[in-house]
Formats: sequence, C-alpha cells, structure tokens
Amino acid sequence: MQKKRKISVRKVLRALVTVIASASCLVAVLASSGKQAQMPVKDINLHITNEQYKFIDREVFWDEVIGIRGIQTGKTKITQVDVHSMEADALKNPWIDKSEAYIDNMGSLHLTVTQRVPAARVFFENGQSFYIDDSLRLLPLSEYYTMYTTIVTNVPHFADDSLNKVLRSKIVSLVRFIDRDTFWSAQVAQVIANPDMTFELIPVLGTHKIQFGDAIDIEKKFTKLFAFYKKVLNRIGWSTYENLDLRFDGQIVASPTVPWKPSVRNPISNMNWLKNIMGEPPRDTDSRILKAVVGTSNNVPVRTVQASSSSVNKTTSKP
Repeated sequence: MQKKRKISVRKVLRALVTVIASASCLVAVLASSGKQAQMPVKDINLHITNEQYKFIDREVFWDEVIGIRGIQTGKTKITQVDVHSMEADALKNPWIDKSEAYIDNMGSLHLTVTQRVPAARVFFENGQSFYIDDSLRLLPLSEYYTMYTTIVTNVPHFADDSLNKVLRSKIVSLVRFIDRDTFWSAQVAQVIANPDMTFELIPVLGTHKIQFGDAIDIEKKFTKLFAFYKKVLNRIGWSTYENLDLRFDGQIVASPTVPWKPSVRNPISNMNWLKNIMGEPPRDTDSRILKAVVGTSNNVPVRTVQASSSSVNKTTSKP
C-alpha cells in the first residue's frame, strides 16, 4: 500500500505568492503600455552615426522620411507612429545602409541611420560614373558631398551580373589595398580596368604605366614594385621606362622610353616625401650592387638587371 504524500503548506504559499506577483507585474506593464500608447510624441531625434560623411543632407532627409508623416510633437499619439514603415522609407535612400526607428519610455521618437561609405569611384566605358562600396553596390554621385578616393576608369559592363560582381570585387580589393598604404595612395593616380579583368596603374611620379595584371597577390606585387622603385628608378631616373610589367612571378619586365638619356639631375629626388620613404640613392653602383648581363632573346638585344638586395629583375629592349 502506497504512502500518501504530505502537501507542504510552505510550498503552496510560495507558489501562490509567485503567481500573484507575476500577475501584478503583468497588469502593471499592460497598464503602463496602455497609458504610454495614449501619450503624445514628446520629441523627434534623427541620428546619423557617421555624419562626417555628407552624402545625405540632414534637412532634406528629414523632410523625406519624418516631415512627410506630419508628426507633431505634443499632439501626435505614439500609437499613430509606424516606426517600421519609417525604417523602410529611410532605406529607400541609396546612401542609407542601416536604419532603426523606435520610441523610448519617455515618448521620444528616434531614427538612427548609417550612411554607406564608398570604396572607390568608377567610370564605365559609356562615361557613366558611380561610387562602389564594400558590398559591391553601385552608388549614385551625391550633390552634397564628393569623396576623394582612388579612381578606376574604363570599367566594362558585362551582360552577366555574376561577371560584374567578380570585377567589382577585384576593384574593391585592389583599391582598398592602395588606400590603406600611405605611399601607394599618394603614388597611384588612376587605375584602368581592362575587359579581361586585369588592371593597369597610372602613377603620379614618373612617365611609366604599370601593367598590374589580375587582382591577385596584390601585396606581393606592390612589394616587388616598391623594391624596383627604390633600387632602380631612384638611381637611374623616374622617366627611364615607359612600361613596367608586374604580371610575371619574381620579376619586373621594364620597357625603356625611346629615346632616353640618363638624367644628370633628378628633380624628383628633391621631393621630401619620396626621399623619406625611398632614402638617398647609394653612391656605390659597382658590380656588388648591380650585375648587368647583355644577351639576346629571339635575336633581339635585351638587358637584364638584377638588384642584389631583392629578387627584382627587369628585362628591357636595349636602347
């Protein structure tokens, strides 16, 4: 025969108190919510998290998203404000990346938005110009603000959207690397995109064009180019070559400017920012620094120069 379990009066009372307390809290919350719903909007606040960028005008944006709703502080009830539609309308602006609208316990309406930040400015083959951000989205030019960033020209537009995304991804990767580096952001004036998704660079200093190739091994290519600048061009002159090709692994193929003469005095060396980074060209130019080998390739005279402190090679047509 089973024993009867004793009912604990203490446990019953504890459970009863818990139920009553929970019910009281629920009633209080509902009453507070009902009371708050009848409150008018106390004030309206627009927050732009990255307001240092001026792609949207605060007053114009206010009129398009908030003012159009006719919300009057002290009169419009909280229940009459649709925060979800306000968020959706804010996102209709192409320059808005994130949007959040809410009403706090004091009855204040808040709209917080974040602007999109361009990674590069691109010019398409047909002449149209846009910004492009990290999400690969094309952004229209703003009448309120111009952001100075690396320019990419001659950008092809493919019929296949997947190809467009691939090209845009390459552009963003290349430009982001350039803009993060103090030297290259000052030295690279323009990036040219080719139909085969390779790139050419136009430098600020020097008369040469840089055949960069595909946007792979970006850091490795720029390291190689910097070594060539420092060990070769900084010594023999920045107008010596008209084309530098980085597409070959472990070497740079350089085509000389024809005709050209070694400059007696290089005016570029007087630029402080260049000298600070490159350093003064070494005086010792004997065989310990440069080893020149003259040979032929397909019956065409070529000159190969190797810098002893790096793996940089340059192969050029003999002037």
